[in-house]
Amino acid sequence: MRERVQQTVRFVVAREGDTRHAERTAAVLRELGADEELVLAGLLHDRGKPSRTRLWHRVAGVLLARLAPGLRKRLARGESTFALYLDHAHRGAAQAQIEGRSPRVVRLIARHHESPRDEDEHLLARADREALP
Repeated sequence: MRERVQQTVRFVVAREGDTRHAERTAAVLRELGADEELVLAGLLHDRGKPSRTRLWHRVAGVLLARLAPGLRKRLARGESTFALYLDHAHRGAAQAQIEGRSPRVVRLIARHHESPRDEDEHLLARADREALP
């Protein structure tokens, strides 16, 4: 968990971290031989995050996911920046669905913080981790 928190801090300090992370996630997926639909999911997976996200939102999200997932789920309700951050996977998936993205892309975005259930989800989770600084 300490390593994940340290990665989060390095990520936030990096200029334009969210955009660079999305591009790097897509690049890692290409390197792993993923098809273009999975690469697209990698590019879009975090775009539901609010622009007002702060370092403490990210660190608290990591800690809650590991230590209190039930509490994390309850805190994800609402419209505060923290709630929007915690629920970014579902919000990003809803946005992708409105745009007419495939059900596969929508599912991958929605589930990218859940335990992987299939090969696509395993590849996205791996690329998401490897794309962090």
